[in-house]
Amino acid sequence: MKSIHILALSLLLGFKGFTQYTETINSNRPGSSQGAFSVGKNVLQFEIGGKMGKLNNKNFKNSTINESQLNYTIRYGLLLNKLELIIDGTYNQNNSVNKFISEDKIKTKFLNKQTLGFKYLVFDPFKNKKWHSVSVLSWDKNNKIRLVDFIPAISVYAGVNYIPKNGYNYNDPFTSIKKTAEYNIFNHSIFINHNWTITENAISPKASVITQNHFIGKWVFVNNITLDRIGDKNSILNYIGTLTHNFKNPRWSTFGEFEMIKNDIYDDNYFKFGFAFLLDKNYQFDTSIGTNFKDTPRNMYFKIGMSTRLDWYRDETPVDKEELEKQKQKRRKLKQDSKDLRKSDKNKKKSNKRERKTLKKSNRKK
Repeated sequence: MKSIHILALSLLLGFKGFTQYTETINSNRPGSSQGAFSVGKNVLQFEIGGKMGKLNNKNFKNSTINESQLNYTIRYGLLLNKLELIIDGTYNQNNSVNKFISEDKIKTKFLNKQTLGFKYLVFDPFKNKKWHSVSVLSWDKNNKIRLVDFIPAISVYAGVNYIPKNGYNYNDPFTSIKKTAEYNIFNHSIFINHNWTITENAISPKASVITQNHFIGKWVFVNNITLDRIGDKNSILNYIGTLTHNFKNPRWSTFGEFEMIKNDIYDDNYFKFGFAFLLDKNYQFDTSIGTNFKDTPRNMYFKIGMSTRLDWYRDETPVDKEELEKQKQKRRKLKQDSKDLRKSDKNKKKSNKRERKTLKKSNRKK
């Protein structure tokens, strides 16, 4: 759940401030959006779930796709707390397609679309202590929405989609894959060979802008604006807005999500709702349902999943630049003083040597 770790942390493990890494798991499940914050440096996280759904189109003799999917996301905090590597993928199994042109049923299992991407936190408003400090004197100040709460954390995302050989993008029922000598892909879209069919390249770029707001310590609002299939004839504009609420028992949270998909050929809107349960700081379980708002086609599904992580994060003491500069100046001064002292000792030795030599000559004359 988007930043459930931040919402629960103050009650479960003690609040330590808003940072990339938190002691409680930060999962993007069960919604479809991703939060602005990464998992933290050297944290490897797995988000896995199953999806069962049915897509039905009344305009084509109720042609249907019954699908069973395995969705997975691998996230790793790479080099910096602000940077995250993300691998998204889907494996389809036991898919049953009733084609509107016949009564035949086709069942297939295949590896679906895979996406490799990187997310980077551009702006973190929670680093401003004046904006987001906790008042020990005013309960009202800590429990009402303030203007600064509308200033979001902002991240950018860039990735590449890849559809493996013999794969098919079931996430888009209108898609047909280009057939080439190298890419002889088995395709059974129920809309194949129609003038509104979208052809998707086997490899295509993807980019997103992500915002995240926190309100009254129990609400998180995440926005994803994504341009998918960049460079294709029919690129897709995707918007997802996710609102998450943490209950009095901080282990439980719920979410509502709206998703809009739009391009030159078609558009669709989805609403999703679900719950997440935090078992401990490294395990979260979730369930959700979703549906769109039309019957050409009608798409309904049920999801269940879990998130876990391998935590190799090591806390790094924040660098005080002013103190660091003072220490450097102090070291430089000590070094210079030591150099001056050595020079003084050297000069003193030379002076003593000259005095001894002069005294010796004087004694000889006498």
